[in-house]
Amino acid sequence: MRRKKKNPTAIITGDIEIRNHTPLCRTDDYMEAFKRKIKWLKDLQEKYDCPIFDGGDLFDKKYKQYPSHSLLGWAIKNLPNDIYTVPGNHDLPGKSIENYKNSAMAVLEESEIVNVPYPHFLCIDDIGVYGFPWGVEIEQPTILQSYNVALIHTMVYDKFEPFPGCEGYKKEELLDIFPDFDLIVCGHHHQTFTGQKGNTILVNPGSLVRNDADQIDHKPCVFLWYAEERRVEKVYTPIEKGVVSRQHIDDKKNKEYRLDAFVEKLGEQTITGINFEKNLEMSTSGINKNITDKVWQYFEG
Repeated sequence: MRRKKKNPTAIITGDIEIRNHTPLCRTDDYMEAFKRKIKWLKDLQEKYDCPIFDGGDLFDKKYKQYPSHSLLGWAIKNLPNDIYTVPGNHDLPGKSIENYKNSAMAVLEESEIVNVPYPHFLCIDDIGVYGFPWGVEIEQPTILQSYNVALIHTMVYDKFEPFPGCEGYKKEELLDIFPDFDLIVCGHHHQTFTGQKGNTILVNPGSLVRNDADQIDHKPCVFLWYAEERRVEKVYTPIEKGVVSRQHIDDKKNKEYRLDAFVEKLGEQTITGINFEKNLEMSTSGINKNITDKVWQYFEG
């Protein structure tokens, strides 16, 4: 007799970044695409009847304090239920946990749309869920359950620092901090990767939606966590091809290139009998101040 496949213990996601504006890199009807993505996530949860573990940044960074009432209403009506999450830097006014009560996520928590395991951990049957929001010290707690999950919003990276001087954790460092945990869910870094040490699994799911030009090749996904089997399974989210563009970045680079060429050409021009600075003043007269500043910066350098 064929053994019935068990449902996953939880769905893992992160960096959903709810917004009501279209990112510069998107060429499609972004809002409709975003709504389809959330519906897909909600349908997946209903299919498996399990909670969602989210790594934070539920809202977009443009909302310094409060998103619009209509956006909050949409989130309350359309987000999946039973989400466990932590405030990310984009969720917190002033990027401070002290301002959490003034955040949109706090409204969702009061509306019982999301569960925030901070400052106290929460239990789902025999699973302890512990939250580490942006800017909070990360350490393994002393009170543990049969299964233990950490939801963390901080910079975590795989093999290489994402940029010089990056402040964060290599995934192996976090695995060392939580030796008695079963699952670590990370948010903030939009790349997708996993790690494991002993029985501890780390998942950095990456952003659920492609919002930046450098995500042309990004394949958004969620993970299914099977606690008893101590494994995770990647599930790709449905996406449309060719809707992420770098054109706005290329246009900006071309504009800067043309400006640099103009400045260099200007430097080659001379007017006999006039000193250098006077020549520069005459050449830049009536030109946009930003261009003028760049010209002087070029020659003073």
